[in-house]
Amino acid sequence: MYDIVSNPIPHSKLFNCPTIAEIQDFISQLPGKEQANANLVFMFTLNSCHQLVEDKILSREIFCQ
Repeated sequence: MYDIVSNPIPHSKLFNCPTIAEIQDFISQLPGKEQANANLVFMFTLNSCHQLVEDKILSREIFCQ
């Protein structure tokens, strides 16, 4: 058997959980300059979440077999 790993990405119950497509659709409805800033923050967030998973979960020995 294997150890259960915990999710390193924080979760807030104050907000819903949209899909990636829903987030992109929301951003596309913003005015142009706001779209650029929102996309920047969105990509920063995706990359940060990706790195958290890499560092905290995928780097564990359990996944390196």
